[in-house]
Amino acid sequence: MESKEDFVRMQIIEASKTVFKKYGFKKATMNHIAKASDKGRSTLYYYFQNKNEVFEAFVKAEYNRRIEKTFNNISKEFSIEKNLSNYRNIKLDHLITLSNTYTYILTDLKENAIFLYQLLDGIRAEEVSIIEKCIQWAVEKQEIKSISKKDINFLAFSLVTVTDSLEKEIFLYQRFPKDMFDQLEWINQLMIKALQH
Repeated sequence: MESKEDFVRMQIIEASKTVFKKYGFKKATMNHIAKASDKGRSTLYYYFQNKNEVFEAFVKAEYNRRIEKTFNNISKEFSIEKNLSNYRNIKLDHLITLSNTYTYILTDLKENAIFLYQLLDGIRAEEVSIIEKCIQWAVEKQEIKSISKKDINFLAFSLVTVTDSLEKEIFLYQRFPKDMFDQLEWINQLMIKALQH
């Protein structure tokens, strides 16, 4: 059961979504967030030191929602191809929804890519863990050749890093290839074929 503090914190994070949608990151203020959450400034500052902390909590909440959906859509019973495809499609669908909803934030983050990198770097470990699981399951089922634990970790980290870089190009710099799902699927296929030999 969540505590009253957790409940209030989530109320503030939920209210911040409307603020970030309307103003973006740069123009949003703690006053906007306090008003949207129907909380006094002192309450707001009890939970968050500044706007950056609210934004970080907002991003983590969105990220956790996507990670939960991903965990519910990968399985040891699926092939590596299906698992990686589900992971990629859920991630891209989520990013497309966010980029269409929070257009001002995208503009702001383009100007401060370092802040975005630092924010996402701290939460990337779960994605690496998902890819590690998918690769390990494929090794256990002999879909791909045996790989050491160290190499599985490196491969998972590399895949997440490559995907993140491509997504940054697609979403931050509006380089939307019409066939981006197919292009990323092609990369997955190359990797899977290489691991089978």
